[in-house]
Formats: sequence, structure tokens, C-alpha cells
Amino acid sequence: MAKHRAINTFKPAKKVVPKLSLQAIELTIDSLADDGRGVGRFNNKVVFVADALPGEIVRAQICRSHKRFDEAELAEVIVKSTDRVTPICDIYEQCGGCQLQHLHYAEQLGYKRARLAKVINTERATYLEPAVIQGQETQYRHRARLAYANGQLGFKAKSSHAIVSVEKCPLLEAPINTALAQARKAICRYFGDKASGEVSFSADRDGRVGIRIQKEGFVDLKRSEQLANDIDAPAFLHSVTGSKGQSWIGAHLPLHYQTLDSLTLRYQPGDFTQVNTTVNRQIIELCLRWLAPQAGERISDYFCGLGNFSLALAKAGAQVLGFDAGESMIASAKQQALEANLPVEYYCADLFDVAAITIPAACHKVILDPPRAGAKILCEQLAANKAISHIVYISCDPATLARDLVVLQQAGFGIVDAAMADMFPHTHHVESAVFLQR
Repeated sequence: MAKHRAINTFKPAKKVVPKLSLQAIELTIDSLADDGRGVGRFNNKVVFVADALPGEIVRAQICRSHKRFDEAELAEVIVKSTDRVTPICDIYEQCGGCQLQHLHYAEQLGYKRARLAKVINTERATYLEPAVIQGQETQYRHRARLAYANGQLGFKAKSSHAIVSVEKCPLLEAPINTALAQARKAICRYFGDKASGEVSFSADRDGRVGIRIQKEGFVDLKRSEQLANDIDAPAFLHSVTGSKGQSWIGAHLPLHYQTLDSLTLRYQPGDFTQVNTTVNRQIIELCLRWLAPQAGERISDYFCGLGNFSLALAKAGAQVLGFDAGESMIASAKQQALEANLPVEYYCADLFDVAAITIPAACHKVILDPPRAGAKILCEQLAANKAISHIVYISCDPATLARDLVVLQQAGFGIVDAAMADMFPHTHHVESAVFLQR
């Protein structure tokens, strides 16, 4: 007879966290944290205050208390910073998309530059000042992802899953705002009051806008077809996918993403592309100068995606090997390299799995552009390979960049140059490029 183990149905009681009554305090803001909040001290305890700026004296209300720090909401600015400006967006106070619109743009650049400088100068004998790459302050995003729930289409609210309805956004390229205005009613009608999901907009250099919907539940093919008919060109419904059942996919030509004046990439809505095409182009140009590709030399491109860097390096004469985990993007990159007659070989590889990482023979130069998680395992492999002499590391997170640079510096790599690229104006996000040599 089979033995049956008794099932313990006891559930431990949930920890009850007492509600914190809002305590009003007055404090001076000393600096900005990595997430853009002001940092001050009250009774020798660090307090983070959203929307407060260095040099300001503010009145705030503590809303969350922790062992080592408190979090507070700004109630009043008693002494205002000269760097404080009026936000450019009417819903800035509610929307969670931006954190720094109240700070003068030149000071935003200085804040982000200082964050990168702190990372790259920890083990240097001489101070290195990062360069600054910038584009437009507004209308710089060629793609955006909005949320839909409870009849609202917009961005997530600050520190909440609630949705702030968005009619237009000053950070989006004009064609996306136009498509959002035109298709808004049809999209809301399609979702209705009970459905939820995400709506992505992607614009290309010709002003075409692909709309991609991901929703909970099943996809009604007939209603999806009707939605596609309700959206006017140059916008179009690319696809509707659901968490259950089949998907609706339209028949449309791909979008085009310009990486250099003489080079474009084809992509589909949902493929990863850098949101700021102007800044991305400047980063590519900088990397070409740093790596100085020579005719026939081998260069490896890790986390290559659609070929943002590898196709440009190949066009400059190098023989490039690209690696990424995304099968569909690798397939697209292969096809584009083939059609452009560029010497790039692409391979599908999980670059977070040490067993899947390949460092090609006779390869001395490397470029890597990992996600926010960084590339610690890959950097350990590069550090152990004595043939690698030049590395360009593109980062979207200073914390993981700092961690990975330690690995490379301990293996004899020195930082030669660096640049802060303001890929995301008015937010706390920092994009950077670092050039190392051994």
C-alpha cells in the first residue's frame, strides 16, 4: 500500500506592519540618490525625498520608515534651488515615467556624468572626466510601452500599479503621439472595461508606427481584424498576442532603424532597439573610433541583438562574430548581414551560461552591450583570455558596470576613456560607454 504523507495546512500568520502616521519634518537636501530622489538627514538618519533637489530646505512627510533610512513625500519647498524648473509635462507629478523634469537639463547631465565618474575612478591614479553624449531633450523616444487596465491607457503611476491616462507625451517622437491620438479610442474600445494588457508603439525614420498589443486571456481574431481596419496609416496594427490561445498577426513591411547615416536595420515592433536613435548613432561612432577596426581583423560583439554594433563594425572592414540569446533577432541579423554582403557571423548563445560562451580564436577586440543585469560571467571569461586586449563595455546600469569593471581591472585592463550617453533625458537612467585596454 502506498504511503501518504500528511499535508500540513497550517499557514503562518502574515506579519502585521503598523501603519505609519505621516510625520512632518524639515531638512536640508545634500545630494541626489541614484534613483533621482533628494537625500537629506534628520536625527542622523538618511531620508529620501522624491522631487527634492540639492541645496533645498524642504518640509516633508515620512511615509515609510526602515532600519537604516526613511522615505518621505515632499510637502513644501522652503528654500528653492536655482536649478529647479517647471516640469515640461502636465502629468509629471502623477506619472512614474520621469524623475528629473523638475531639474534643469544641464544639471541632469552633470548628475549623470558624476555617477559614471564615480564608477570609473575608483581604482585610477589619475582622474578621468567622462565625455557627454546628448541629443534632444524632448521627442527623443522612437518607441514606448503603455499599459491598459480599467478603461485607462497610459503609463504606470509613481510607486504604484495604477495607470495615469496619457493623451500625449513630450518625450515621444511626434509620429507616436499622432498615432496614439488617432488610435486611442479604437484601442480602448477593443480592450473594454475588464481586459488588461500592454500596448507598444514603435516609429521608424519614415514616420510609420507599428502598434503591438499584448493582453491577458484570449485573442478575438475578428475583433483584432476590425481594430487593424480602424487604425489609419502611417500607423498600423502589427500584432495582438494573448496569454491564452492563438494570436493575430498583420501583414506589414518591417520598420527601419537608422544606426549610421549609411546603415539601417530592419526590425519588428517588439524587437529590442535603443529608444534614442540620435544618441545611439553617436555611441556607435564613438565605439568605431575606440576600436579602430582594421580590414580583416576579428571582433566579437556580445549581446549583439539585431546587429546595432556588429554591422557598423563590419561595414568598417572587420570580420565580426555576434552572439545573443534571442533566436528571432539573430535570424533577422543574419539575413540583414547577408543582404548587405557584410562579413558577420551570428550565433545564438546564452551569455549568462558559462558553458555557452565562446571567445573566438584570433579575436583581440570585444564589444558588449548587456542588459541591466550586466555581464559578470562573460567578463570573467574575457578576463581569463589573455588574447583579448581591447574591450568596449556599453552599460545601462552603473551598479552592474562597477561590479564588472572590477573583474576586468583585476585582470590587468585599464580604463582608457569613457562617455556618459544621455539616452533617457528627464529620467535617472544612465547609459554609458567605457573603453578598456590591457
